[in-house]
Amino acid sequence: MSLKVYFSTSEISGELYSRLIAKEILKERPDALILGAGKESGAGMSRNAELAPVGFAAGARRAPDVLGRIREIERDVRDAKPDIFLAVAWSEPNTILGLRLRDMRNMKRVFFAPPQLWAWGKWRASLLKKGYHLLLALYPREALFLRRLGLNAQYAGNPLVSYLKTIRATRSCASAGGKESEGGEEGGTRTIALLPGSRLSEKRRNIPLLERFVKEWRIAYPRDRATWLFLHEEEAFKKKKKSMSWENAVSGEDRYRALASSSFALVTSGTASLEAALLGIPQVVFYTLSATELALAKALTNAKRFALPNIILSEEAVPELLNPSVQDLVKKAAGLISFSSGIPDISTRLNLALTPLDKSVSFLRVILNRESSVHF
Repeated sequence: MSLKVYFSTSEISGELYSRLIAKEILKERPDALILGAGKESGAGMSRNAELAPVGFAAGARRAPDVLGRIREIERDVRDAKPDIFLAVAWSEPNTILGLRLRDMRNMKRVFFAPPQLWAWGKWRASLLKKGYHLLLALYPREALFLRRLGLNAQYAGNPLVSYLKTIRATRSCASAGGKESEGGEEGGTRTIALLPGSRLSEKRRNIPLLERFVKEWRIAYPRDRATWLFLHEEEAFKKKKKSMSWENAVSGEDRYRALASSSFALVTSGTASLEAALLGIPQVVFYTLSATELALAKALTNAKRFALPNIILSEEAVPELLNPSVQDLVKKAAGLISFSSGIPDISTRLNLALTPLDKSVSFLRVILNRESSVHF
């Protein structure tokens, strides 16, 4: 009988991880039936991935849509009766789904990239303990933190690491062959990767900010070019229509190659900051919030850092800016082109930090090992 794995997510990073994991499952088990988010194999992301709004106000506005999506997934799972229910990111909705699906005793429930309890809401640990047999953390220290809360948590690798290694190798070959142009005015043309975020609320705030940055930057460095990176093809197409001759826009899988060939990047905080760091690209990570959202975040969260590379390495390995001005971005970016020698070291350290201590353990083996299921 075919193994059935149902992927549950409705956010961009969740769909990215779902597709990477689904591909690995099918390599190991070609007979596996992939259901839910993981079954989408194209380069673009589904529109369901927009159901992870940023900010408290945006979250309140989208609540009816999110609740509807939760009910839809629950119906799908009960009809399909999968062997494994794999929740991927999408913290609160998947926490709820784990609890609602507890009565399906023959189904293993695994949460990959669970809620960041270290940042806020430790009380959610009891809900995760009831709802899931196993939590798979995104990095080792997170797994240790979750275990200290009494949760069955493990770090078994991050699928982004192996996926991006081949792309980074291509960048290294191009650099060795002299195909990468650096140095702005004196050494050629730099290419700046601009990542305005994946969610609509992020893009509305960040695209105008980055447009002003490029305008200001090119006053000092008129030879430099900009490449906008989007998930959806239609977004890249619209941006191209409005772009200047020194701008480009790419989407889908092409965005990884474009990022890997960039001189440096301005990145909205999220999974993209980890991708850039793993590829060895100098970057400035930034995040924008309204005054109300910022006040609430400061009151509710314990996080000292928000860029993933900094969280994983527990230091400010890459510069991060909260609600930056155009001048703030220009100043930090100028620092990147002056002091970029440490970036490859950050990539190497991240790869080491994201390698499981037990090399025989992998996220794939842990997910597929149904013997580790504990019935409540």
